[in-house]
Amino acid sequence: MRGRAESEAAPAPTPARPVTSGQVGGFEPRPEKPSLDPRSAGRATIAGTVRDARGQPVAGAQVCASARSHQLAGSETRRPMCVTSARDGHYRIEGLFAVRHEVTASAPGFVPGIYSRGEGSERREAIDLRPAMEALAIDIALEDGGVELRGTVKDLSGGPIEGALVSGERGFATTSADGSFSLWVRPGQRWVRARADGYALGFDDGIAPGHVYEVFLTPEAVLVGKVVEAASGAPIEGARVTATEGEWGTVDAQTFTDANGRFRLDGLEPGAYKARAETDETFGMAAEQAILGLGETSREVVIAAHPAFFVAGRIVRDDGAGCDRGSLGLRHATEDRGGVAETESDGSVRVRGLSPGEYTVTVKCEGFVPPAQVEAVTIDGHSVSDRTWTVTTGQAIGGMVVDDAGRPVPRIEVLVSATTEPGAAPAAQTTSGTGQSDAQGKFAVAGLLPGRYEVTVMASEAPRSTPATPTSVTLPKGQDVTELRIELPATGEVRGTIRDPQGRPVGGAEVLLSDGVDTQHTTAGDGGEFVFAHVAAGEYRAVPRLKGVAAAGPGESDDAPKGATVTVRSGKTETITLVVAGASGKITGVVRDESGAAVTDAFVEATRESNSAAGPPGAGQRGLSFLQKPILTDVDGRFTLEKLPAGTHALRAYRKGGGEANREHVALGDDVVLTIAATARMSGSVGVRGGGAMSDEFTVRLVDASSGYERFDTFYRTGGAWSLSELPAGTYTVSVNAGAGSAEVQATVSAGKDTTGVRVELTPKVTVRGSVVDLEGKPVADMEVTVGGRDAGPFGPPGGAMGLTDETGRFEVEGAPTGAVMVSLSPRNWGDSEFRSVNMPAVVASDRRVVELAPIRVTRTRTKAGEAAGDLGYKLAEAEAGADPLARRLVLAVVQPGGPAAAAGLQVGDEITSVDGQDVTGANSYLHRGLTQVPAGTAVTLGLARGASVQVTAGKRK
Repeated sequence: MRGRAESEAAPAPTPARPVTSGQVGGFEPRPEKPSLDPRSAGRATIAGTVRDARGQPVAGAQVCASARSHQLAGSETRRPMCVTSARDGHYRIEGLFAVRHEVTASAPGFVPGIYSRGEGSERREAIDLRPAMEALAIDIALEDGGVELRGTVKDLSGGPIEGALVSGERGFATTSADGSFSLWVRPGQRWVRARADGYALGFDDGIAPGHVYEVFLTPEAVLVGKVVEAASGAPIEGARVTATEGEWGTVDAQTFTDANGRFRLDGLEPGAYKARAETDETFGMAAEQAILGLGETSREVVIAAHPAFFVAGRIVRDDGAGCDRGSLGLRHATEDRGGVAETESDGSVRVRGLSPGEYTVTVKCEGFVPPAQVEAVTIDGHSVSDRTWTVTTGQAIGGMVVDDAGRPVPRIEVLVSATTEPGAAPAAQTTSGTGQSDAQGKFAVAGLLPGRYEVTVMASEAPRSTPATPTSVTLPKGQDVTELRIELPATGEVRGTIRDPQGRPVGGAEVLLSDGVDTQHTTAGDGGEFVFAHVAAGEYRAVPRLKGVAAAGPGESDDAPKGATVTVRSGKTETITLVVAGASGKITGVVRDESGAAVTDAFVEATRESNSAAGPPGAGQRGLSFLQKPILTDVDGRFTLEKLPAGTHALRAYRKGGGEANREHVALGDDVVLTIAATARMSGSVGVRGGGAMSDEFTVRLVDASSGYERFDTFYRTGGAWSLSELPAGTYTVSVNAGAGSAEVQATVSAGKDTTGVRVELTPKVTVRGSVVDLEGKPVADMEVTVGGRDAGPFGPPGGAMGLTDETGRFEVEGAPTGAVMVSLSPRNWGDSEFRSVNMPAVVASDRRVVELAPIRVTRTRTKAGEAAGDLGYKLAEAEAGADPLARRLVLAVVQPGGPAAAAGLQVGDEITSVDGQDVTGANSYLHRGLTQVPAGTAVTLGLARGASVQVTAGKRK
């Protein structure tokens, strides 16, 4: 770290706002456009004073400046520049790059603080530095109430790592010779992350105080390569290179090529990485993912960069100032590609790596109203520059968040959502805005248009109960709402401990506390203790979870209700003890390759198998242990898994660079052999049915339904060629998506073999039309409709296209894929809709350009806002992996003894065919959930395949 501390210096003057030197006009005017290379520009200085809440100087505070810029390599921004404040609280940090920085401070006994200026939507927590700038009065106030967070950073063998940088809640520490560190943080659930030279980033989370943190670091993998012109092979200097792992995972790594076009990305975890490179004139991707093993450096990856273009301009506010917190998004009209970039401090923005064509434009500026209509941008062989997009001030909703006694409550998230009129065009209104209450409980959400809004508050940073229903607000034209008062409910406290049958504490377990509507969660300390400090009055269930799975009590099955109930009273403290079956089991074994040799770089993880009658056997999930200590095989290939919960386990041994072995039904105490078979390669080509033009860019997704293994990659200007290496043997669904169309095929790979020639013929995308109706056939307006791949996740189906129903319930979705799809429907006005979100499987025909779907039925929400659903006392058997959802059967796997279903005469093996007269078989099975989510005391009539009809009255959910 660079910089110097001030000592025994006279107190610096404290002007009302920051003062700078080295430029005309002080701090406020629009800065000049940043230098293209901050490394060669003059360095900047930051100085100020650290004070406590009473305005007294804080001596010995650590003050750090962290650079935030895409103009710098990751290696240049990983470590902040830190100094220590002098006796008068003054500090000075010199030698800073002329880019955006966050300035934070921490000290014993205090909550870490960050420099900020402005209020409400004008609040800024960063400072934009310019060459030779000297920014003074960058003052930071620290709150009382910090607690000490202690821990150690270790390598995978358990040895200490000295000099690792540890960060957590705006504070930084460097580990000592024994790997130990100390941070001061706000009490509560806290993450820490650590990085050291030669290692990848590591994490741990827990409760502070109460948990001693352990961060284990993996030896770094390194990606090296070269960027060249595709046509000539000449090296490209100054190209920005990034790497992506998987479909969503990005890595904190970027760099720039040297004079020979070479680059080096270090600090990576093992995995499959796709490298990309861009300049103003070129863009390219590596032809294939680089598979990196533990501590491995790749072979030289060559990125062929093709001619490309950029769109540049400036996003400005209606007062003439540049938008310093905005973004420009571009999406190609026919290709499935585009780009997004954030604005610089003066509002300038540049999106690179674009191909010719027409692009739709999305303009955003935090706290301002975007243009109602934005003209498309066309690239016809030349880059587009000097465009200006103007955002307007709009109106604001502000006020205060208080508790039941009227005291201000800080750090409460405020979400403002527009309640649109049915059929209103999305471009004619702003749909949402967010804010957070400050130390005085005040909040302001700006950039809104007149209209009706729902204001919802959440407490994710410091969990506590919030109002069950949103607050409705009308924002009149030309008039802000400034005194909205949101009162949080009166609360009590729940304290407890988690223990095993022998009375020993179970530390680190997650605890969920839920009344069926509101759920809070925390983590038990190392002594098994936990606390929920602010819980609204009512009846709750506290459920402990170990490694992401609800923990059963001694002798309980997974079908029994977990945890214990607790009744909370306002102003009172309730105490409970949760007893779990324990987590003291052990499994040992050895990992070998196909020749029988020991595998010394395999990671091994165990997932407890559910014994629920509703779940498929051996339902081990992937990636549940990514926050646990990674278990690596030793020099003999051996491993020991400890602190395992009671039951059988599914084991997975894998090399992060490729290859894995799975074994189910492993009992505690077993010693097992896991054999990682030789990996395989699959390659092929993509074309367009009928010989149409192939897209420049396409994606390939491989999924093995039986094992859950999945890979994803993107290919650019390969002429339709694609390949994926280091695949486990199996039968895969190969899904390809491109602007030109989509398709999927089945392909099998054998251990150690190449499967070549997998041909995928894309079917051109189509327009899907249809209507959404309620169960009586009446139209439902304002439902967002997405048509995409079958494996819909939290962000909707992959490769999806979207439409919106009008007043007649009609919708039209352009660019939808064909074949087996998932149609996802959700109300545009979440807080104001009486309908539920649903995912409905369907098949879209490929033999015509416009496809009309049968009317899609949706259910009304049968519970009121803030009302918990009751329990019918049964569980359905989960569908087998890869099963056709259009043929789904709703078969009862569990009938809880003494529950409502048992009282009505339902039996295990019964198949539900209707709910309250509505067909729920096959393609209609998605309706079951909405029809059975009813309040306690509500009777539901179930039709059964055996010809009977039974009435079940929902009880309270346990």
